[in-house]
Amino acid sequence: MFNLSFLIYKYNMRKLILYILFSTLAATTFARNSPHGADFKIDCAVCHTADNWKKIKDGGFNHNKTHFPLVGQHKTVSCRQCHKSLDFKKASTDCASCHADVHQGTVGRDCQRCHTPNSWIVSKIKQIHRQAGFDLVGEHASADCNRCHTSASSLQFTNIRSDCYACHKAKYEATTTPNHRQVGFDTDCARCHNMVGRDWNSYGKGFDHGAFPLTGGHKLACDACHINNDYKTKLSPNCSSCHGVDNSNPVAAHKTKFLAYDCSACHSIKGWDVISFKQHDSSFGNIYSGKHKGKWSSCSDCHTNNAAYTSSCSKCHNFSTGRLP
Repeated sequence: MFNLSFLIYKYNMRKLILYILFSTLAATTFARNSPHGADFKIDCAVCHTADNWKKIKDGGFNHNKTHFPLVGQHKTVSCRQCHKSLDFKKASTDCASCHADVHQGTVGRDCQRCHTPNSWIVSKIKQIHRQAGFDLVGEHASADCNRCHTSASSLQFTNIRSDCYACHKAKYEATTTPNHRQVGFDTDCARCHNMVGRDWNSYGKGFDHGAFPLTGGHKLACDACHINNDYKTKLSPNCSSCHGVDNSNPVAAHKTKFLAYDCSACHSIKGWDVISFKQHDSSFGNIYSGKHKGKWSSCSDCHTNNAAYTSSCSKCHNFSTGRLP
């Protein structure tokens, strides 16, 4: 009886050892032959079901815990579209590994500079141009892309020159007022033209006019002062060099002793009608105060003829009646 029990025990132990060895061998063999690689450690049940290995559970594996979260259109892509070999460690996160480069290398390999996983449509064109050093402002904001990117229709954006002359050479060559080429103007259009304006003649130009800023009434066309395309002769900053006074001038005050003064003594660059003769304050008892200020502040109210003017109140005021004439 003892020997029989011992033999049964021995038999069962051998069976158990063989089962353990077989199980270990089977597991090792499966790991070596697994389509996901020898070092794959995720339980099969996370993704697969027992009734159909090819059917992948919805939301089984949390891809967002990896270094490549599934967002946008990547959420609806089947696993096999990216994991073609099923060895997940071999999958690349580089866009070009899955997406054909329709731009033929003209914009680099970093698709995320322009595109997002949500859509291929580029929504940040202005930001991209700003990062590239060419802001789309003024007329450039509404310009046709194909005018600069001549190969854009084939989705190729070969790097192009960003200087004004590269696109506006014909405009530069054809301009005659003033003649840019004859005068020798800089081909950097932004030195004279306002790049945020809506046309070439927009005021607020970028040219540094030095000690004679083009503000107020001096916002004129260049050839208003630089006649005959002469931009090399230095012009006088004195008002009288452009604003001469002659006998045809209808303003009588200009033909009196005020001829001795420079235009800026009375006038402002804001406009000829903005008049303030500061010397009146000291020589004629603050003429711009009280009732002299306003209705009786026009020069021609007192300066009615060509004679030299004298600072006498009675010339305007009739003291016997207490009224102005």
